[in-house]
Amino acid sequence: MIVGVDKNQFVGPHGSSNRRKHSQMERNGAELIPLRIPFGDYIRVTAEIQKLINAKGAENIHKNDLSDLIELSIDTKKGLQEVVGNVCSKQHERFKRELVKANGRLILLIEEPGIVTLEDVYFWENPRLKDNPKATKGSSLYKSLCTIKQEYKTTILFCDRKDSGNKILELLERGKT
Repeated sequence: MIVGVDKNQFVGPHGSSNRRKHSQMERNGAELIPLRIPFGDYIRVTAEIQKLINAKGAENIHKNDLSDLIELSIDTKKGLQEVVGNVCSKQHERFKRELVKANGRLILLIEEPGIVTLEDVYFWENPRLKDNPKATKGSSLYKSLCTIKQEYKTTILFCDRKDSGNKILELLERGKT
């Protein structure tokens, strides 16, 4: 399978933390191609997308070129703390625009040990509550994620970081859940 990977997943702090995930995907036969992806981090390169890559070259493809061609995108989050940053902070508007653009074609894959279902988030204890009593509580984050799931038709799944490469391939292979 050919997997389009958002270019940002290879650089900066994302690059080093994603090495294991990318190696896992490649060991399972995936070919990773860096692309500018309009929403999410990982997409399956379909025949239509491959045709576009052949015509323009992967480095010349812009986000808008791919928007209508993506069947499913996986957006990975390094834990619930990153999700809090996306839904309960200044980043919220940018994240919301991405959800709207995805139009039901996005799976949030959250890498959080001990969290298996969306309901588990309700009982999550934010470690930042020790220093800041106003930090986001699990119950508040749960409500926000339920809204995202319902309003933006976004699938929300969880896995352990050590398994995320395999999970991404499984989800892309299966298609929209």
